[in-house]
Amino acid sequence: MKRIWVFTLCLAFWAMGASASERCRDEVFFRRAHLTVTGALPSSQECIKFLNDNNPNKRSALVDRLLKSELGIKYMQMHWGDILRIKSEFPSNLWPNGVQAYNRWIYEQLLNNVPYDQMVRGLLLSEGSNFRSPAANFYRGFQKRTPENFYANINLLFLGNRNCEDNGALCFSQIKFKSTKEWKEEIVYLDIHKELPQQPIRLEDGTPLRLEADSDWREAYVEWLTSRDNRRFAEVMVNRMWYWVFGKGIVHEPDDWRKDNKPSNPQLLNRLTDHFIKSGFNMRALMKRILLSEEFNSKMAPEGFYEPQRLPAEVIVDAIASVTGIWSTYSSRVPEPFTFYPPRTRATHLGDATVSSSELELFGKVSRDVSLESQRNNSTTARQLLYLMNSSVLENRIRKSHFLNNICKENPSLEQVADAITLRTLSRRATPQEKQLYKEYMEQNNLPLKEVAIDIMWMQINSNEFLYNH
Repeated sequence: MKRIWVFTLCLAFWAMGASASERCRDEVFFRRAHLTVTGALPSSQECIKFLNDNNPNKRSALVDRLLKSELGIKYMQMHWGDILRIKSEFPSNLWPNGVQAYNRWIYEQLLNNVPYDQMVRGLLLSEGSNFRSPAANFYRGFQKRTPENFYANINLLFLGNRNCEDNGALCFSQIKFKSTKEWKEEIVYLDIHKELPQQPIRLEDGTPLRLEADSDWREAYVEWLTSRDNRRFAEVMVNRMWYWVFGKGIVHEPDDWRKDNKPSNPQLLNRLTDHFIKSGFNMRALMKRILLSEEFNSKMAPEGFYEPQRLPAEVIVDAIASVTGIWSTYSSRVPEPFTFYPPRTRATHLGDATVSSSELELFGKVSRDVSLESQRNNSTTARQLLYLMNSSVLENRIRKSHFLNNICKENPSLEQVADAITLRTLSRRATPQEKQLYKEYMEQNNLPLKEVAIDIMWMQINSNEFLYNH
């Protein structure tokens, strides 16, 4: 009977769709911004403070704070980890120590808001030990270590070309690898005395490259790639960030820039690209521009711009842990630098696709085997819904929740309990209609307050309002 009640109420929640309007409510923006920027649910206290704030610029202030927060930087690091295929074992074989060093390098780039062009230069011109020169893991992460494969993947990542000619592959033909006496350490180095190629190098756009003897041939290509004159370089990152925010690129798929795959809104792409280039490739400023746009602030509706997105696997698992107060534990198959991750480690902070769990696999965790954004599957499946509605593991976590125990002790009335749970799970207060529904359910089934609190939380975790960023 309980399962039927939960399912029926979940359908009712999803049916409460809104009509289109110019601006979403504060509570919607607050939750939407937190999930988009940090991949984490906000606390009830943060929500109340924001809703009671009368500052007309509070949305801008919130975006600034989130973008600079530890959670915001770590979540952006996860996005980068996906496309750079950061994984300790097959097919990348970076090894856990290399993964930790690589993740730390990316974190520091984002923390210091290093311009995008400089960050890319740091990756593509990297060399040295995979442990002591972390960016060198960019080249170590390829299963097929050939100049042609390096060049093809660089074109995919930074120019959106899924198929390209090997015109510039020679620029990466000096790259070599050698092992050391340290366990699993590998050095990426250049054979700068390699004989100059006889054939001229001309890139896809017709740009000729001139290579110099006894020098790093990559520099000529990277100089062209990251130049402000190479507009495609900026466009691809603008479009990728738009995709990270909205779940759909202006060019979609975001890494498929075929001539017949035109942008849905060329004017919007041009404006954002101009802003990105003029800012000096400031990624944080670009993200702020998108988050404060009319599109991101619009009300969720079928005819509106902002479409609901099911939360990524890591975010769903962390959200359930956050609302229940009971966190999953993680361990590595390879015991270095540590086997067991510290308690309360967020799934969004694991940083290694080799580390996983049955929950993460259920909700579609990325394998990081390829650099395509489409590798992440955020569709909802019957197995996921059955787990959420019938899992004894989830039920036990809710029943053992210290949060539920405390609010039932501190709040004597059902209305107060409903508000506290709804703030925790959905970042808003319960509506009068919801409170009335909970009251009728409690009276009809003659249930104690704690049992109703368990059912409310269980129902809300099952609702699309919880599972989707809307």
